[in-house]
Amino acid sequence: MNAPILKGMPFQRSSHAYHHAYGDIVNVKGMQIIDFDSSLPLMSVDAQLNHVSLTPMGGEIQFGEDTMLQTHGSPEAYLSAKIPAILRGSGAALERSFYINNFLTTAINYGTAMSTNATATTDNDTMVAITWTPDEMTGLHSLLPYEQENSYGQLFRPEWANNKSRHKLQSGIYGYAATVKMLIGLLLANKKKISALVNITDTPSPNQLAALVNAAQGSNATRIYCSARLKTALAAKYAQTMQGNGLVSVSNVGEISILGIPVVSSHNIPTNVGYIKNIPFIKTGN
Repeated sequence: MNAPILKGMPFQRSSHAYHHAYGDIVNVKGMQIIDFDSSLPLMSVDAQLNHVSLTPMGGEIQFGEDTMLQTHGSPEAYLSAKIPAILRGSGAALERSFYINNFLTTAINYGTAMSTNATATTDNDTMVAITWTPDEMTGLHSLLPYEQENSYGQLFRPEWANNKSRHKLQSGIYGYAATVKMLIGLLLANKKKISALVNITDTPSPNQLAALVNAAQGSNATRIYCSARLKTALAAKYAQTMQGNGLVSVSNVGEISILGIPVVSSHNIPTNVGYIKNIPFIKTGN
């Protein structure tokens, strides 16, 4: 799959076939310091029920019998051989949508986005940090009504047209057709575990990068996402450890970590984002 963000993301089964129900914690009364032999205070966790919808993805593939017989010998073998290409194309589009419409938009709506530039420009990069956490910060999938993982090793089940029998296709030739469908979604329910840097026209400073990580409560479960262009620029700037004040490290093959957290780049992340207004400006610092 040509989608490095999706490849490394955690996914969990949704609570229902077409949506995922979850509770937003609004108030917690935890343990308190008490005296010996005293009564125990009441603890509670108040939550507000919410849900996120899953999005169907699907398509139909048709192929002629002559090509299938000469290259793979059976409809099943032909489809299995085409699945990786289908996933590459599907994954790239899904990853771009996740980043723009979910990661970046959520950070902005939560108020955890920070601007690295106070001047309006049109060709901007962005970065997002997410601390993945089960049941609150995770990808979602539903195996229903598509049964279970199958011989194709994916969370979908091909449905063959015409009982997997040879028939006349839309193009007028004879062959086979199958539909592929899946349900997928994203849960980003904790505003303390997602942050973004926007309006990036120059490589962010160590101070700005540290602020990005800290705003997402950076830990071993955190990942930082950016475009391939920005990662290359970061590697060039911070190739010498001293330039990053010890906060940014670059390996000899160009892999980057910020406060020990890996930076994951993708060609599916756009590099020409317009200037995003009304975002707090964070100073360059050191």
